[in-house]
Amino acid sequence: MAYTLKDSWTGNEFIKGNEKGDKWSFFHQPDPTHGQVNYGKWNELIKIVDGKIKIEVESEGYKPGVKRKAIRIYTEKKYNGGLFIIDLDHIPEGMAVWPAIWLLGTGATWPENGEIDIIEGVNSIPSKHNRNHSTLHTKKGCVQNIPNIINPDCNAQDGLLGCGVTGPENSFGHRFNQNGGGAYACEWVHNQTIKIWFWKRSDIPANVLGNSPHPNTWGKPYVHFNPCPGYFKDMEMIVNTTLCGDWAGNDFKGGIDKCNGYVSDANNNPKFKDAYFLIRSVRVFMP
Repeated sequence: MAYTLKDSWTGNEFIKGNEKGDKWSFFHQPDPTHGQVNYGKWNELIKIVDGKIKIEVESEGYKPGVKRKAIRIYTEKKYNGGLFIIDLDHIPEGMAVWPAIWLLGTGATWPENGEIDIIEGVNSIPSKHNRNHSTLHTKKGCVQNIPNIINPDCNAQDGLLGCGVTGPENSFGHRFNQNGGGAYACEWVHNQTIKIWFWKRSDIPANVLGNSPHPNTWGKPYVHFNPCPGYFKDMEMIVNTTLCGDWAGNDFKGGIDKCNGYVSDANNNPKFKDAYFLIRSVRVFMP
């Protein structure tokens, strides 16, 4: 299948808009995953570094008594398929940290129009959680009996657990960052399959980062979800980092209360200095 570039963002284009005027908006509501963050348009947490966008979590400036400032941005444009390619140097890491780049179905109560988690994980430190998790969350009826699936029912726990596959070694967290980052590609053919690939920086095929990507030349994806027609529609793309919350909090040693205490302790401010995205580009192609 041949693809044509439709949307592309690098650096300040995420906030100011690309050449077509398309941009990402800031999310200002309470965290739906119950994290210890205050989402908003915090300009001090957005920086442009060598043409890349750096998206941080509040660290050194934090004072107890409030939730830490954090960023969640989303595309104003909605998608019903496409090839999504993410090139990034750094994924937020550290205890209590829960970063994600994902697609969320809009226009209905979650998870009616689905969710596709491309990049996601929690509590990444050198000895823990260095593999990415790619997961689908859906309404009832989407079941994935595929190799290496953690849970086949994409509506498990009313969608909260979902159905996911663990990515390759060093596809997330500290070791991903040590290796200079890498690239992810998610091919979503509407009402058909969803495939996801990962490459470390030194292994990225040339056409992945070019203007004519050819997924048929990339080899086997690490996850190939089966069709669930009608389960994914009108999806916005999201980049966010939360702290603790439903997953990272419960995964934290000692549980969610210990996690919340860790995040709200200003003595731990330096431990959040590596909780940032450094993104080279996000591009969306259409057949």
